[in-house]
Amino acid sequence: MVLTSVVARRPHVLTVAPATVDAGLRTAVEAELARRRWPAASSPADTDVVLVLGTPGPRLADVVRSVWATVPAPRALVGVPTEVALRSVLDEAAAGLVASRGRTSLLSASDSNDVLPQEVGEPQMADLAFYDHDGLALDALHVAVGPVLPHWPAGLVAHVTLAGDLITDARAEVLDVPASVGPGSRGRSPLGPDRTRLDILTRVLGLLGADHLAARARQLRDRDPEPGELTTFGRRLRRNRPLRWALRDVPLVGGPVEERTLEERVANLAGALGGSLPPPVRPTAEKAVQAMVGLELGAARLALAAMDPDTALGAGPVTAFTPAEVAHQHH
Repeated sequence: MVLTSVVARRPHVLTVAPATVDAGLRTAVEAELARRRWPAASSPADTDVVLVLGTPGPRLADVVRSVWATVPAPRALVGVPTEVALRSVLDEAAAGLVASRGRTSLLSASDSNDVLPQEVGEPQMADLAFYDHDGLALDALHVAVGPVLPHWPAGLVAHVTLAGDLITDARAEVLDVPASVGPGSRGRSPLGPDRTRLDILTRVLGLLGADHLAARARQLRDRDPEPGELTTFGRRLRRNRPLRWALRDVPLVGGPVEERTLEERVANLAGALGGSLPPPVRPTAEKAVQAMVGLELGAARLALAAMDPDTALGAGPVTAFTPAEVAHQHH
């Protein structure tokens, strides 16, 4: 009973958003979770509440079901269709965790149909890893990364080939969004220039474990800052030597020409805060995922967060990797 009450007061939340989710809804959810001091879950095993934003498509819904099956009880699966319903949904989730006690979940399998569309097939994110058949252990691993990861672009799946922790090949797929049909929304920023920069910085700082800086970036993003606050915060980031050191050796192939490293990207984002510059360039999902090649997985996640690809443009479909039968002559 004591453990259940603690979970209900500060449940760990795994947030799932489709590529087409409204940016205002996503940032409102993040702000409300921060206000309640509900921490983000690091994995399904660490999750108490699975929070689904907007209306997921059938493929993303299959992924959520696959993740949901691994979340331990007590647990809750709830949907937030609009910003208006946000607070009541979170209140109901907390109350349900207390009421459920020994039950396996707050929502049964049939109840989850109110949150997720009907299943259309087996989950696509499971069992997509294969080893090369050449007798060498860990020679190459082909795996789908995403879409349910902290600070990960909404709806994006990166099909990568790993040699150890190094990415040697990468292809992009965005679930439930048609293939890219042109520039579309590129260059548009529903959050506005400064809020877009702060949104990107929140993700990068969160991945780096700079929790205080990430929280400050999120606070400035979610309210109207006082005069000078943005420029002061930008200078603070640009002068932060540990931050610059952590980012300096990460190349940024998929970013603008003038931003050759992740350090330059973050410095430009911070330096433009409080000015009148246009929103930062957001590449397509394909271009951003291609920039992961040659990086270790941790650095690749940082680069992807900093580029903030426009997943609403779509990417794919991508055929899942199937290992070929290769004959080897052994001497």
